[in-house]
Amino acid sequence: MHPRKVKPIPPEGAQPSSHLSRWRAGTLTGVYLLMGLHLAHWKLNGKTLAPLELHEVMYTLELGIVTAGFLFMALDLASVLLFGRFFCSWGCHILALEDLCAWLLERLGISPRPIRSRVLVLVAPLALIYMFVWPQVARVLEGRPAPRLRIASDAEGWASFVTTDFWRNLPPVGVALLTFGVCGFLIVYVLGSRSFCRFACPYGALFGLADRVAPGRLVALDGCTGCGSCTATCQSDIRVHEELAAHGTVISSSCLRDLDCLTGCPSTAIAYRFTRPPLLRRIPKSERLPRRSDFSLGEEALLAGAFLASLFCFRGLYGLIPFLMALGLGVILAYLTVITSRLFVREHVKLGRTRLKVAGRPTRAGGVFATIVLPLAIFSAHSGFVRSQQLAGERAARAFDTTASPERAAAAVRHLERVDRWGLLPTPGVVARLGSLHFSSGAPAAAVPWLERALGDSPANLDLRRQLARALSDAGRAGRAEAELERATALAGGLESAEHAAAERALTHELRGALRAERGDARGAIDAYEAALAEEPGRASAHLALSELLAGAERLAEAVAHLRAAALLEPDSAPLHYNLAVLLGQRGEGAEAVEHYRIAARLDPDDAQIHNNLGFLLARLGDAPGAEASLRRALAIAPDFAHPCFNLGRLLLEDGREAEALALLERAARLDERYAALLDAARD
Repeated sequence: MHPRKVKPIPPEGAQPSSHLSRWRAGTLTGVYLLMGLHLAHWKLNGKTLAPLELHEVMYTLELGIVTAGFLFMALDLASVLLFGRFFCSWGCHILALEDLCAWLLERLGISPRPIRSRVLVLVAPLALIYMFVWPQVARVLEGRPAPRLRIASDAEGWASFVTTDFWRNLPPVGVALLTFGVCGFLIVYVLGSRSFCRFACPYGALFGLADRVAPGRLVALDGCTGCGSCTATCQSDIRVHEELAAHGTVISSSCLRDLDCLTGCPSTAIAYRFTRPPLLRRIPKSERLPRRSDFSLGEEALLAGAFLASLFCFRGLYGLIPFLMALGLGVILAYLTVITSRLFVREHVKLGRTRLKVAGRPTRAGGVFATIVLPLAIFSAHSGFVRSQQLAGERAARAFDTTASPERAAAAVRHLERVDRWGLLPTPGVVARLGSLHFSSGAPAAAVPWLERALGDSPANLDLRRQLARALSDAGRAGRAEAELERATALAGGLESAEHAAAERALTHELRGALRAERGDARGAIDAYEAALAEEPGRASAHLALSELLAGAERLAEAVAHLRAAALLEPDSAPLHYNLAVLLGQRGEGAEAVEHYRIAARLDPDDAQIHNNLGFLLARLGDAPGAEASLRRALAIAPDFAHPCFNLGRLLLEDGREAEALALLERAARLDERYAALLDAARD
């Protein structure tokens, strides 16, 4: 087709048809009204429909839980594939804020000038890949299986459709309002109308890709004169009249179908029709519209570097800045960085339509700009320092968790203490992590003040309180430790779920038992473990610990009973079967002891001690071939293990194989001097 002759765009300020704009404004107001009703229903009813948040798709992809947000996203995507991006302009609350900001600025006589950048338009698609594609690639590389799609309830921690935790993945109210301010207002003032949609929204990037196959498009009718009124009224910064002239339809995936251009056309020569989508069109190079940029290649590189630096500095800062807000801030600060650089190298500099420098001299507005940019730069640098120390501390802490290296612990403490000292706000988890690091690296007394601070911020955190009790006990402050455990027991009583409360009290009693046992208070430890089992009879760890204490108190029958209960709860635990076999052997119940030794050997075939004990017991029961096989297996696993050397030597000596027997007994004597006297007796 031959492109039409394009006329110049009319002077700026042309207005879209107020009729349709009012309709769309009413629709977007309705979106916020529905959001408010959704929140009110939750507050009044205690439970409601799960939040229709698009980013819940990530939880479906990672956990396999089908959520209302996932289905909402699927419905939106399907509508875009057929009709185009109507959802963005008629249903997105962020775009509603952007348009409101543009309208307010217009009433104040401010007309933000949209910018064009080859680099910044890549932010949204890269964010899309980071959020939705990269986790799946990482899962495949790590060999993790794909999650199975399923429906879940609040009882499983994450409800699919009806939930009591409506705010489960939303930021605090203050952070949400700040996000709206940055992504809905500030970005429009600095970068122009709908700039968050163009430069930062990952969902917009996905819908833009889907729009390439959408047949529902804006097309030019026969009466189109190419006057440019459509471009003047387009709030998405699309050169509508040029696309209509070149292709007969708007092919830009930035078209949000708000239809302002349609109603603003003086010739009524634009219509919404189903036509061949851009993906199925072959557009010759001669008809492709040029890509425009307001920046030189050097400035584009500066934009990229400044954006990445800003994203590093602010994403997750103090646990407050969510990803989308960090993207918006990054785009804004990248642009301000370029404007600041221009102040040093250009004679004339503008921010949007505001002159900052004229004929080499800064204007009053330029002075105001400098007074804003300087503290902003200092704050950004400070934030970068805090984030770098936090990330370095977290990396060292993870390494310490793996290697238990004192050097790693010291590095983690050093970095995280800088975060705590220099941060303008507390960073969630840092104080508690410092307490844990001090405790795990063998300094319980140093851990106590950090854990106490962490509890001051989260007094109902039972895990923290139990960790503080352990640190106090290890620091020799048994009375304080018992007091903290009493508080933990009392706090557990305030939990809504009786089952959860019982589990928390049982865990607290179990810790009390462990601490008392470490202090040598066997009677008190037994009482604590019995209290734990009274709360939750199915705690195998409590049965095991209690059996050891009862065995030490010569209460073997009770110890065996608890080990049998634990083995039923955890039948695949080799240590449980081993301990049970030892006690059964001490009580003279050899046949059952052999059975449990054999189960333990099957579960842990490379444990030489299990095979040695089994061989020793079989020898006592008269099963010489079985005993010999087990003892030889123990020696094959651990050739320098003295016990099976001696036991096998004695067995062979009784069987008349004197040469091999004496060799084994001599070997046992070399490995353990306690067998030297027994060797002399064997020779005699």
